[in-house]
Amino acid sequence: MRNKLTTRFLVSAFTAATLLLSSAGTVEAAGGEVVDFSITTDQIREYNATVDSSNRQDLAGKTVIISTNDVHGAITDFAYVAGLKNKMEERGASVILVDSGDFSTDKPEIQNYDSKSDDAKESTDKSKGIAAVKIMNAVGYDYACLGNHEFERRKDALDNIINAANFTFVDANINGLTGDKVQAYAITDSSKTPVKIGFFGLLTPESGNWYDRCGYSVDPSDLHNCASETANAVAGDGAEVIIALTHLGVENDILKNQKGFTFDRDKDGHKIYDKVYANGTRSVDLFAFTGEDDGVHKIDLMLDGHSHTTMSGIDQEKYPGCNIQSSGIQLQNIGVVVIDNGTKEITDRYLISEEYYYQIEKDPKIEAYIEKVIEAVQDGKDIPDYNADDYEESATTTDDATVDAADETTDATVDDTADTTVDDTTDTTVDDTTGDTTDGASANTSGDSSDNPGHGGGHHHHNNHHRYGHRAA
Repeated sequence: MRNKLTTRFLVSAFTAATLLLSSAGTVEAAGGEVVDFSITTDQIREYNATVDSSNRQDLAGKTVIISTNDVHGAITDFAYVAGLKNKMEERGASVILVDSGDFSTDKPEIQNYDSKSDDAKESTDKSKGIAAVKIMNAVGYDYACLGNHEFERRKDALDNIINAANFTFVDANINGLTGDKVQAYAITDSSKTPVKIGFFGLLTPESGNWYDRCGYSVDPSDLHNCASETANAVAGDGAEVIIALTHLGVENDILKNQKGFTFDRDKDGHKIYDKVYANGTRSVDLFAFTGEDDGVHKIDLMLDGHSHTTMSGIDQEKYPGCNIQSSGIQLQNIGVVVIDNGTKEITDRYLISEEYYYQIEKDPKIEAYIEKVIEAVQDGKDIPDYNADDYEESATTTDDATVDAADETTDATVDDTADTTVDDTTDTTVDDTTGDTTDGASANTSGDSSDNPGHGGGHHHHNNHHRYGHRAA
């Protein structure tokens, strides 16, 4: 663990130097993807900074949505997702777990990032995605949308993934998979939360040949119309909060590869990415759509994936209601959304960076189950279903940060703790707020709560936090 943290620090330092040498309007991210968009990262926090120590039930009367995206083989870190769920429930919250796609394939090699697929011996790919699904079942996921990589293997492999899941897939623009397990949208019931939260999913038109067999359209207008019609349907069914689980992304190449699309250009003739486009297919572009009875603007929040972007919003004056959050790649961050059960409104949302996962701690039973899953995959055996009674509450954790915190009185532990703090903090301070300023937008370094009422206050860690992984292509 400590060696991996050191490696990540060195790799991140290289990435930081590369970014600092980049032009103001272009950022080349860790996996080679380019994002000129004015994204904001002002809502990245320590877990401890979210806790009211004077009130042990500080989330009573709240519903918390925990979100992930583009896990890509980082299945050992699901133990932290489970740990966060435990802590939120201990604080009195009703908890819902969601994922925005690309959970069933590894990324064993990621440029300028030390891939976490190695931690699990690439068990996600070796099991054709079933290892990740079984663990997500154990953690207690409720909803997920399919990402483009879920369609990477033959149809029977996708069917196996869907059938193995104990959670519901919401994918409004995939027609050929609808059924009990795959729906256009779903609305929570009172057994989960007193708030009627509607979830629906949208899959990127990029690389559409992978899933043409599902009746999928690659026409941008079809994506926009589907988003609008589905949001209207969800609202019509009584949803009090509408959240889109989107696997669309904000990367430049998504527009470059889009047929029939024409960029706006600046005075020097350069293409302008740093705005939203009514005929674009990125998550941000949906908010520029102006169709009749436009349901898109009924969406309270998009939890996005695909471009592996760490972002808590966008800096875009024209569309202040464009609320988007995304967690990067391989659980670099875990997303949190807080909804007040009384007002039925999003009162806070933020990302918890991996450098603070030690404050969450792993769920010991889930950690032990993940180890069993990895062992079964490596031995070529069937993966067992999770049974909590098979595992001890006090199972030994392998989280070095937690061990260090418990033994901090020794000199060796002091040294290790210092190393962990330096490595992880440096790893997350790369500038993420650069943007193409040719159309008047600039990175927001002072917070975007004025444009996004769903953003609450709290500790803002490293406004310029920036970590990306390899592009999903």
